[in-house]
Amino acid sequence: MQQWHRSTPLPQVWPIDRYEVKSTRPAPDYTSVDRYHFAELALESAENLMSSGWVTHVTVVRIDDGTVLFDTKAVVPLEAW
Repeated sequence: MQQWHRSTPLPQVWPIDRYEVKSTRPAPDYTSVDRYHFAELALESAENLMSSGWVTHVTVVRIDDGTVLFDTKAVVPLEAW
């Protein structure tokens, strides 16, 4: 069994999350948070949530610095993400 131990941690299989998509649905104010690595997927998720009509507010935040990239009022161009 000694051969099963590792001196170094295993490398991560998935890339780290860089964007957080927060959505709020109507009463009873249910909030959902999803995380994405790729900007394109985060933007697509936010746009799909808005067009679905099920949510009242959607925000995309860059996790590293907390910058709001997508909001119901303004959208930063994808190239700047």
